[in-house]
Formats: sequence, C-alpha cells, structure tokens
Amino acid sequence: MKKSLSKNELAKIQELVGTVSEADLQYVDAFVSDQLGIFIPSVGFCQYAIRAGHTHPSYSFVVFFSEEQNFLKTAIHLPEGHYLGACLSPDLPHEEEETDTFTRYAALFIDRDFYERLRQNYCATEPTQPYFWQQFPVAPDTMTDIKRFIDECDHSQRGTQPYLNVLAELITHGLLRGVYPGGELGQPMATRLDVAAVIDYMEDHFSDKLTVATLARKMGLSPSQFTRRFKHETGSSPIDFFLELRIKKAQKLLRSGSKTMTQIAQDCGFGSTAHFSATFKKHTKLSPTDYQQLYQKS
Repeated sequence: MKKSLSKNELAKIQELVGTVSEADLQYVDAFVSDQLGIFIPSVGFCQYAIRAGHTHPSYSFVVFFSEEQNFLKTAIHLPEGHYLGACLSPDLPHEEEETDTFTRYAALFIDRDFYERLRQNYCATEPTQPYFWQQFPVAPDTMTDIKRFIDECDHSQRGTQPYLNVLAELITHGLLRGVYPGGELGQPMATRLDVAAVIDYMEDHFSDKLTVATLARKMGLSPSQFTRRFKHETGSSPIDFFLELRIKKAQKLLRSGSKTMTQIAQDCGFGSTAHFSATFKKHTKLSPTDYQQLYQKS
C-alpha cells in the first residue's frame, strides 16, 4: 500500500470489504470515499481476496485494465475501447485463485444501500438472481472517472471528500449503465455466451468429471445463469450436451476397434463398463457391442 492507514480509513474499508486487516492489504493500493472503495493489487495478491470462502457486505465489481488477465475468461463481446467488468452481489462466498502471476485490476466496493438506491433508476424491480461474476462492458468514460477518483485520493486537498462522493456516484451510474443497458430495465444484461469456448473445454476434458459449477466458473457465471444461457444457445442443457459429446467420442473409438470396452468406458469418463453400456444403449438404441459389429459389417 502507498501509506499506512488511519483507524478511520481502516474502519471505512472494513465497512465496505469485510473483516480485512491492514496486513491483508500490504500489496494493494487503496482509495476510499464514503460510499466507494477502489483497491488495486500493486505488487502481489490481496491476502483477503485469496482467502477461501470470504464475503463482502457491499456490492463488488472488478474492472480489468487489460485484456491480458487470468482472473476470468471473457464470455461477452466487448465493444471497441471498452473494458471487461464483472460484478458480485453482497455476502456471496468466493475466492481468487492464487497463481504464479497476479492480475492487475481495480476492485470496486460500493455501499449496498447506496448502490441499490441508484439501481432503481435502471432496474424497476428487484433482480430475481444475485450477481455472481456477471460480466458486462465498462465504458471508457467510466474508466476515466475511476482514474480521476484515484488521482483525487493521491492528491488530497480541501474539499476532497465531497468531490470523491460525486465521483463515486458517477462511477456507480457508469457501472449500472453497463449492467443494465438502455431498453432492458428490470433484468441484467443478457450477454451472449461464448459457446465455442465451452465446447472446446468439454472436448479437451471429455474424460473428466465435469460439473455445471466447474463450467460456469470458467465462464464467470453462476450455475443457473450458465445453464440458462447455454440451453438458449444450444437447445440442450450443459450436462446433456456433455453426455452426448462423450457418446460421440465412444462411437468413434468403437469404430476404430483399437481399444477394449473397458478402456473406452474409462476414456469417455464412465465409472464402469455397465454404466457405459446402459448409457450408450439409451442414446443410440444399440449396445456398444452391437454398434461395433453393425459398423464392421457395413
């Protein structure tokens, strides 16, 4: 951090972030007003962010300065000049994965009551689903306001706090415009899922035990959001699609005749030969042996 925190500053941070300590923020630059806190990992991970199952009492947003980041896989189309943003509702357990390299980003924490009051201008009713890394585009003007907020904190002058509060409101409006684009009041942005990326991941891991939660996390969505969007794009649930992909892989291996039934069952992620045979027959109306024999005859 750029300087030691006063007791008042740490108390304000804890109101927004949670039970964070000054030691947790040793690698982080912190900029705080009454309703908004901005935190930027400077030389390493925020120790609170990598704590398993931690939560925040406020709405949290992550805005990435660059496309080169390993925090979230981009699952939306970003207009030229825009930045990737993702939001999380209060009190949802999560953690950032600690890797060999950390991603530089701006984490914004917005007071719950303040955010919900401004949200009424964009969303006529309470959202039915909480945000769980809901992705949206952040406009260049909003990023400019974020940098102005940071600069103002760095160059403290008389009257700074009222000005910071104005910037906090501007930033919050900018984020809300991204989450709730014009003409879509009442529902968060219905971004298009990158189905090709999901299918590529399934193809690469067809022998693994994939879950909806794993796939959703890879795309930066909640399981319910991911399932809904995947089915909208493909007409099939993620699990049904993945199972169908495994059956197609099994068919190819059966046609090759290069592996035993047990090996094929294992390679395609089935727990036993019996489970494989029953599932294969349910989907193709033929047992694996009958399918293989039919193919060889033809």
